[in-house]
Amino acid sequence: MAYRKHKIKGAEKQGVKFLNTSQSVVLLEYFKLSRLYGLSFGLILSLLGCAILVQLLLIASNDNYLAVIFSSGTFYIIKSAGWQAFLSTFFSLLVGILSARALHRRGNQWFVKFVLSTSFIALVVPTTVAALGIVAVWGRSGFMNSIGLTGFSLFGLWMVILAHVFFNAPLVLRVAYSALKSQPNYYWKIASHHNLTEVEIFKVIEWPTFKSFMVPLASLIFLLCFTSFSIVLMLGGGPDVTTLEVSIYHAVRFSFDMQLAASLSILQILICSGLILISKPLNFSLTSPAPNSENTIIRNDIENFFSRLTDFFCFLIFFMVILLPLVALFYRLDLSSGLNLFGQNRFWNALYISTKLAFFSSILSVMIAIVLIHSRFRLNQSGSIISIQFIDISVSFYLLMPAIVFATGCFILLQDHVNLFEHTFWLVLLANILFSLPFILRILSPSLEQALSQHDKLSLQLGITGLKKFIFLTFPSITRELQLVLGISFAFSLGDLSVITLFGNREFETLPYYLYQLFGRYGASEADILGIFILVYIFVAYFIFGVILMSFEKIHRFCRTVVHNATNK
Repeated sequence: MAYRKHKIKGAEKQGVKFLNTSQSVVLLEYFKLSRLYGLSFGLILSLLGCAILVQLLLIASNDNYLAVIFSSGTFYIIKSAGWQAFLSTFFSLLVGILSARALHRRGNQWFVKFVLSTSFIALVVPTTVAALGIVAVWGRSGFMNSIGLTGFSLFGLWMVILAHVFFNAPLVLRVAYSALKSQPNYYWKIASHHNLTEVEIFKVIEWPTFKSFMVPLASLIFLLCFTSFSIVLMLGGGPDVTTLEVSIYHAVRFSFDMQLAASLSILQILICSGLILISKPLNFSLTSPAPNSENTIIRNDIENFFSRLTDFFCFLIFFMVILLPLVALFYRLDLSSGLNLFGQNRFWNALYISTKLAFFSSILSVMIAIVLIHSRFRLNQSGSIISIQFIDISVSFYLLMPAIVFATGCFILLQDHVNLFEHTFWLVLLANILFSLPFILRILSPSLEQALSQHDKLSLQLGITGLKKFIFLTFPSITRELQLVLGISFAFSLGDLSVITLFGNREFETLPYYLYQLFGRYGASEADILGIFILVYIFVAYFIFGVILMSFEKIHRFCRTVVHNATNK
């Protein structure tokens, strides 16, 4: 023990000098496998994506796919999806930015935390549950009709727009509020000194702030709404509101027209690629925006009556769009008939399959993300910029390929070799991993890379590498981020309704697929109960992940204390 203590102290004293003189040689020697792991994953992801893309092109070339792409039916789908995406993007930006302005102007810390927490709920709620809540508010027998505020149903285009605003307005609010908080305090002091009006403050300070992120954020929201699948499938109400993904689903599921599905898939990939290329990257974290100073910002327009009235209506609309759909699920709940859900074998079978999918998807996604981040970090230390870009492109490629397109491509690629209806679990698991990886990498990278750089010198001196280094040094530094990414990936997998719609059946169905069946056919009360159950299940899983990670952290601290006391003796 005394020798180990002496070695640790020696490593700490000589660590800086060691890194400055021979860091590159040691890193190349000790972390060779780490770099190869990331490149291997990148190669596998690239080969899979290229194989699917090539197969889609081959199938589409068997038919006159140009005639399909330039047909009047395809133009109608693009026009319908584009108009819906434009309206959804416009109202999402409008509600989110106005709510962010009101939140920044009021400035109450408790209220800010409450609104930001509420906005985070909308980011993890499954689309199936959100659609159920939107119908509970604005449907024919919804909350608004029951209190006499509306005498009609919004089922169709406006219902889809409301659902998209439900998901995207909170993201806009977080980005806009973060941007406003990042502005220097003297901006507001100068505005107060010159007694600027609300309109002048908007022109001089707020609008230039919003312009910095408006284009990339609008492009991202438009892309998400244009490629929307689950929401349009559940709330579209017919051919008047559709997207390319929904058309691909109908071509595969009902007409089994592989040429049409492949042609539309290629068109979908081209449009997504174009939208991503013309937009700038949006640098934003999902964590709560932090103020730039502990001092409270005083705005001279805070006491204005018109500002108070405007802020009140902004918050009212925001909470009607975000919270009311979730509350409405409880409002119209009929326990007497809804509880029959838990007596059905289909529910327990779907719960088992969904839990298994979500658990393995979240664990494997985070493990692969850690390997990729570690590999990127080591490649960056060795100066291999091209290799880093190769890994980034291989992971981001699946953002260009929506889940339905991926499932269609896999079916076309493997239909002559594997019966995917018998291996649906593995296909859904693979899709969940691939489509959650880009987001997990974005959230986990900063903290993990910082931990790796902090612990390099000590771990190399002691010869602690690989799994031992991660368990004893890296893991305790990223427990908070691990809980976040595990919860997000679990929620994403548990609430996904994309690949399963193509291959789901009575023997293999997930909770969202079962909810879709109840939503479209019968059992409104059972659907409400199931939606609430999915929502609660996600937050319980997030809490369990946190408890497990905190327990590991406490055990690690206890073991470290015991070792420290033993070495002192």
